Amino acid sequence: MFSGSLTTYIIFAVMALLLIVALVQVFLLRAKVASLSRKYQYFMTGENGLSLERQLSVEVKELREMTRSSEDMLHQHELLSNMQVQSFQRSGLVKYDAFDDSGDKLSFSLTLLDGANNGFVLSSLVGRETSRIYAKPILNGQCREAISSEEAESIGMALASYEQPRHIAEENQKNAAGASEAVQEVRGA
Repeated sequence: MFSGSLTTYIIFAVMALLLIVALVQVFLLRAKVASLSRKYQYFMTGENGLSLERQLSVEVKELREMTRSSEDMLHQHELLSNMQVQSFQRSGLVKYDAFDDSGDKLSFSLTLLDGANNGFVLSSLVGRETSRIYAKPILNGQCREAISSEEAESIGMALASYEQPRHIAEENQKNAAGASEAVQEVRGA
């Protein structure tokens, strides 16, 4: 009988020890849960009391506004690239004496060309008693009408004055289109 009572005592001691270990574990877990709960509340409400959901909503709204702004800038860039090709970029001016009786080289031929080498040559022939002005169209760097040597020189000067090849304007347009597609991808994501 003595051996049964010792066994019971040992069992109770082991169970008491396990109960103490379990209680310590419960208290430790409660402390960790409380700590996590405080961190969660801070994370969800933020430093200034705003919830995470509101903060994310504001961030998404700002991102959408920046995307729209970026699209607007890309559209403006594309318009400016197109306008640049269509604006006069090249010029050539040749002054000369059209008539033997005039002096000071009052006659001139002025050529103005856009980015696609389209434009006109304007010639003013000035004499003592007469003055005439002629305008001739230029398409792709060539004039289809008969031109004087001074007009040909003016056209040559304009073509050589600023050589921005057409492929640069086309490359700018492709870059703008590619950037616009990238913005659309970001919007879709």
